[in-house]
Amino acid sequence: MKPLVFLLLLPVAGYAAEQSVQYSVRGLFQPERKVVLSNAAKALENCRLVAVDYDTARATFTYDDDAQGFKKAKPEQILQQIDNQLRKLTNHTFSLIQPGTLPENELQRIDFTIEGLDCLGCSYGAYSAVAALEGVDRATASFRDGRLTAFIDPAKTSREALAEVLKKKEIKVVEASAKQEPQPKN
Repeated sequence: MKPLVFLLLLPVAGYAAEQSVQYSVRGLFQPERKVVLSNAAKALENCRLVAVDYDTARATFTYDDDAQGFKKAKPEQILQQIDNQLRKLTNHTFSLIQPGTLPENELQRIDFTIEGLDCLGCSYGAYSAVAALEGVDRATASFRDGRLTAFIDPAKTSREALAEVLKKKEIKVVEASAKQEPQPKN
């Protein structure tokens, strides 16, 4: 007589109730910042960073929807939970927001050449001045190139509004140009 074999299926921790979310990341203003974000995210509790797209300034996270802080949470509470952890881990240099709803091909690219943009701190200052504006989908600032680039919803803001906020922060714009162009797809 052959012995009976029972197969017992148990849920594997971290997989049974795992959900995925994608958010826009404020603070991802230079490619090197991906490493800083990834390193900080290693300490997140009950969630993890699984992908970062610098070109669109978006990050994908997974979380266990049965875990503390996520159980029966609404989408805005999930965003708040991950954002609060990330802010704390990075001394508020990164934050998460819901991605914009405007299609990539309708965003307008604005480029500025900035005088004196010669260090990471200066880049962050210029970046943070424009990134916080209503209608700015994402922005980058490079001290290597002396350049700030913003992708905006032209119905909500303009090149002039960005230039004005830079001026108020005493950031000298050497040249400003605007062009409408679709964003590269990855």
